[in-house]
Amino acid sequence: MEDVHQTQILIDKARDGDDTAARRLIVMYHPRLRARLLRQMDAVMKSKIEPEDILQQVYLEAFRAIEQFTYQGSDSFLRWMYAILDRKLIDEHRAMRAERRDVRREVNIAPSNNNRTTYVDLLARAMAGSATPSQVVRKDEALSVISACVATLPEHYREVIRMRFLEGRPVADVAEHLDRSIGSVHMICHRALKQLRDQAEKLGVSQDD
Repeated sequence: MEDVHQTQILIDKARDGDDTAARRLIVMYHPRLRARLLRQMDAVMKSKIEPEDILQQVYLEAFRAIEQFTYQGSDSFLRWMYAILDRKLIDEHRAMRAERRDVRREVNIAPSNNNRTTYVDLLARAMAGSATPSQVVRKDEALSVISACVATLPEHYREVIRMRFLEGRPVADVAEHLDRSIGSVHMICHRALKQLRDQAEKLGVSQDD
């Protein structure tokens, strides 16, 4: 059970623009949000969408709207997050129904995932540049940390990370889609991974020898 006083302090800091506090909140509530999401995803949705892809949308909206949140008791933040999650899930169900009505879109629901990276793998990739050993050993810990860090990246970093690593698209494809040079995409990948590592270290993922 989390420290209610600590939660309120983190919320106040996040509302004042403290991104690290916002990430700590996501890490704290990720397990319950993911569990709720998995209970509500049907088999078809689970076969087509990674839970973390939906949670990324939830965390991004929460991160952007945190200033509008008003603390009203120990479970108020969790209920606020649940409401955002439920809306995103409804949106996904509607999108999938629309895809099933359009056979042409059904053929291209997802890109080839031969080079797709899981969220846990992404954290390992980001931490590979660290001189300190990772403390994250459990999958659920890794998922909560990387979800928090990716959601709070600058938009162009987040977009490149999603397409290049999570979707496994070739660099040339990412560059064409974003109307950037291949060199620019490589540079953004490098900077985004470094920022992920720096953020993860602030959350206690690694420690000095």
